[in-house]
Amino acid sequence: MNWTIFLAALGSTSIEFLEVVAIAYAIGSSGYVQEALWGSLVGLIVVLAGAITLGTGLQSLPLQPLQILIGALLLWFGWRWVQKSVRRLATGKRAGWIDDHILEKEGITLDEESLGFSKLNFLIMTKSVALEALEIVVIVTTLGLATSDWYEALTGTALALLLSLVMVISLHQYLVKLPEVLIKLGAGIMLSAMGTFWLGEGIELEFPFDEFSILILITLYSLTAAISVYWLKNQPDSMRN
Repeated sequence: MNWTIFLAALGSTSIEFLEVVAIAYAIGSSGYVQEALWGSLVGLIVVLAGAITLGTGLQSLPLQPLQILIGALLLWFGWRWVQKSVRRLATGKRAGWIDDHILEKEGITLDEESLGFSKLNFLIMTKSVALEALEIVVIVTTLGLATSDWYEALTGTALALLLSLVMVISLHQYLVKLPEVLIKLGAGIMLSAMGTFWLGEGIELEFPFDEFSILILITLYSLTAAISVYWLKNQPDSMRN
């Protein structure tokens, strides 16, 4: 069992799934249950079909270009998440989906004039799911391709989806206590470290401790994030936003 891949998949997909489920829950609670369910299903199917095609095509690439591609993708995702989380920690902000007014926070405006099944609200749900699912698919696919540990990557993703459903549906009122910024920061640091390692291998950079170098990179990125949060907290508001 490759726990690094399992935890990376669990952490990186859990926040994305939580956002998807929270949006679906909000749309369903607004009276558009069918639109929320069918939009989620169609969005996931479309992205999953593209993921299968993407994964099959990438497996035919030589190892070195594949490592460079995977490393660059994970580093981009991870660093973007780290940057956003650091700023949120420094300013005390939360993610939009953690709020009771999630649709307003996410800039989603529903069509409330339709009678019966609302095609517009269905498309809004489909688009929301597809955008989040695309990030999930890219991350899981790259983790699986890089290590061939598909079981760990997919198991972590499945557990993230299950936990997200339970938390949003059963424990919605307790979501404000969820440290979602720290979860996203941790996942971003792990993805950044893995991306750096595989990108380095792709360009034939020698790491002195082989895969244990990922732990060293995680430590370095964690220290950098902690220092950045401390530094930003002591800056004027104009610098932190």
